[in-house]
Amino acid sequence: MTATLHIEHPVRDFDAWKRVFDSFHDFRVEHDVRSVRVGRKVDAASHVAIDLVFDSQDAAAAFHRVLQEQVWSRQQATDLLAGGPSAVIHNLVEDTTNSP
Repeated sequence: MTATLHIEHPVRDFDAWKRVFDSFHDFRVEHDVRSVRVGRKVDAASHVAIDLVFDSQDAAAAFHRVLQEQVWSRQQATDLLAGGPSAVIHNLVEDTTNSP
C-alpha cells in the first residue's frame, strides 16, 4: 500500500524555492520517493503544496523525519520559507483515473 507525505508551506519567492526544490531530486530518489506533485493555491500563489509518494507509511514517516532534521532546519530553508511547513501522511485507499 502506498503512502503520501503531504506538505504545505508558504514561500517568499516561488521561483527561488523551486530551483532549490529541484536541486533535491537525487536526495528524494535516495530516500525512496516514488513520485512528486507540486501545486500552488489558486488564491495564494506563494503557498506551496507537495505530495511525495512512497511504497509504505514507514518510508514516508522516515523521510518526514529526515526533512525535519536535515532540510527544514537549514538556513537556506529558513530564508526561502515564509512560515513553517505542515505535513501529514495519508495511506492510499483508492486510485482511479477518468479518461475522456
